[in-house]
Amino acid sequence: MFLSISAATARIITIASATAILASTYVLAEESERIVIPIAFSTPDTGFAGGAAIIWVIPNPEAGENKNDTARTFGFISQKGQVMLALSSSLYRSNGNLLLEPSISLGKSFDSSYGFGSDSKASSEENYQSKFIDIRFKSGWSVLPNSYLGPQVQLKTLEYTDLSEATQLKGVLADNGESLDSLQVGLGIQLKRDTRNSSFYSQSGVFSEASLMRYDTSWGSDYDFTKFELEHRRFISLDTVSVLAFQGSIKAASGQVPFDSLPSLGGAKSLRGVLQDRYRDELALSGQVEWRRILNDSWGMAMFAGLGDVFPSANEITASELKYAVGVGGRYSLSKEQRINLRLDLGYSDALGNAEADGFNIYFQVGEAF
Repeated sequence: MFLSISAATARIITIASATAILASTYVLAEESERIVIPIAFSTPDTGFAGGAAIIWVIPNPEAGENKNDTARTFGFISQKGQVMLALSSSLYRSNGNLLLEPSISLGKSFDSSYGFGSDSKASSEENYQSKFIDIRFKSGWSVLPNSYLGPQVQLKTLEYTDLSEATQLKGVLADNGESLDSLQVGLGIQLKRDTRNSSFYSQSGVFSEASLMRYDTSWGSDYDFTKFELEHRRFISLDTVSVLAFQGSIKAASGQVPFDSLPSLGGAKSLRGVLQDRYRDELALSGQVEWRRILNDSWGMAMFAGLGDVFPSANEITASELKYAVGVGGRYSLSKEQRINLRLDLGYSDALGNAEADGFNIYFQVGEAF
């Protein structure tokens, strides 16, 4: 998915964007492209739902080779009353020396909680509802070729609107001193490096992003905590139609970390087969490898595997309850120019020791997992 959002809203956008069923492409200018994607989907959390996504891709030759300005908007409404609207963009300015990435998402969410730790049980599942507004602004100046360093800001409001079926979660929130209606204000810095030949279907290059955010009551946040995230992707072209893709991720948090901001594992972009946010704790580590092959102008396929887990701290990392996942998928190109793919993935997950995993899960989504 092409949106930069917080952990609480990532699940909603991931589920919804995964269900695009039709697409048509319109040319705005000779070298610009607009992809309109009506979407329809059904999940246990939402029931039937529908909406639309629009992606604008505008080549920016002054910024450098393979650099595109992009704007994205997405929205849906579900049978159970779940609503989401999200807008984001990536803009290169000053001949590619400045990168601006604003985004906003808002809506009503229906989520599930399974408790904490790597041994959380499916029987502990509790459903709850919330509504949110999440605004982010990232910027970076070119410090090295294809590398950007700069500040970032996040303002997020979150209100738990229904915890009637989430007795354990209510206890967790109370023990952590969390109110049902809160504001998170974060200031931080990010370093990004991007040498990919395409941000939609990468066949060569690397993408690395490190982010450090501080949330503090001294500048209006209701909680004091720190978050660190590091992601690295590498793409190796095997021939003209196949690529080997690698991804590694570290997420860590400390302080009075709100439940929705805890590092988590699972979902359509993490370990496919493990449910979204199935495991939460103060540290999450994961890695994936995927082999992708283009079959013709419209169709492609993929095979993937991954592993990871969550931990209370870096001193308590162990492989005794490691989660792992494998799977296969098909691809259909919605845009021949950018090769923006509709993907259908079947993932299977399992775990070592006494930990549980979620078996088979299906993901229907626009865009590659990473």
